[in-house]
Amino acid sequence: MRTFRLTLLAIVLLAACSEQPKREAWAAVVSIAPHPNPKWNPDEMVVTVRSQEGAMGSKPVLTARLKCRVGDTVHGSVQGLAFTLDDHACERGGPTKPSHL
Repeated sequence: MRTFRLTLLAIVLLAACSEQPKREAWAAVVSIAPHPNPKWNPDEMVVTVRSQEGAMGSKPVLTARLKCRVGDTVHGSVQGLAFTLDDHACERGGPTKPSHL
């Protein structure tokens, strides 16, 4: 009986940890700050975003290629509470939607 309960508990816990689906989304830029390790990455800024659902994400962008500002909306994908910015989001040539749209 004890083995049955442990097995049932394991199944419930594994089901609760199932991977959530990834979906496309837009998020607002909430912060653009120098890289936390400027000694090794002096030419990078870290762009942090938040979706309307509260998913957060960030990515380093070369300062010379940075094109977005706080308040702009960028494209990416959401999985759970993690927002992953597109490869070229906030970079010159990447998809960025101005904040007034």
